[in-house]
Amino acid sequence: MRLSFYTYSYTDRLDMPIEPCLKRIAKTGYSGIDVSGTNGPSADPNSFDRERRELTHRLAEKLELRVEAVITHAQLTDTLVDPNRKVLDLKGTVDLAQHLDCPVVTFHMGGYHAGVARDRLWRQVVDAIKDAADYGMARHVSLAVDGIWPVWIDNSPAELARLFKDVDRENFGVNFDPCYLALMGVDPVDFAKQFHRRILHCHIKDHRGKYPKWKHLLPGAGDMDYKRVFAALKRVKFAHSAAVECFTDMKFEQACDECFVDMKKAAGEADVDFDK
Repeated sequence: MRLSFYTYSYTDRLDMPIEPCLKRIAKTGYSGIDVSGTNGPSADPNSFDRERRELTHRLAEKLELRVEAVITHAQLTDTLVDPNRKVLDLKGTVDLAQHLDCPVVTFHMGGYHAGVARDRLWRQVVDAIKDAADYGMARHVSLAVDGIWPVWIDNSPAELARLFKDVDRENFGVNFDPCYLALMGVDPVDFAKQFHRRILHCHIKDHRGKYPKWKHLLPGAGDMDYKRVFAALKRVKFAHSAAVECFTDMKFEQACDECFVDMKKAAGEADVDFDK
């Protein structure tokens, strides 16, 4: 298991220059980064232009940071129902991931739409994921749906299991997000046990409260028991990256440093050593 840091809130939302951000992450001790699949307000992966791609790749390589995941933001069902919305381009994001030597693209599912038959939209989703997964397979890139959520079509472990059965692609999995599972009242340990073969990536954040009212906090400062989470990941032999995810109201230097210390402590208590 590796510990990485998701840069989106800082390099994309707050316009922090990439170089000092990555240097701080590497100096702190993280082994990798997650990056946004876009730049600015656009949902087009080409907004993450060649210059930005080459800078990110060059700095990551120099600092010995893996690019662990490319994170998209537009929702799949919105794209399928209304192409005039911000469109999720999974194939274009796979190309971006390949350029960055990154193994995983994550995406948000989205919910059902009024006026669109649920069975029809489900079939469209399955076909779209199959198509993108096949494209990714040829480029050594996997897809991971960004967990489950009450208003999405994969709103429960049962619906997620159904999705995996219908898509039936080895390079299609899930981004494990124990914070959002806990918000929904789903035990992250049970989820990890059920879907261990499908967990391709992990996002580490924290909160106080329950869905639909909660407040995000720095990982280690809220309700989450990360010793228990890391112990569960160890039991299922999770060997990918867990990325610290923070938000724009959290100062970068504090988030970077304190989360590293707190997550290393929680992992150590679970007898987990993070790999480089």
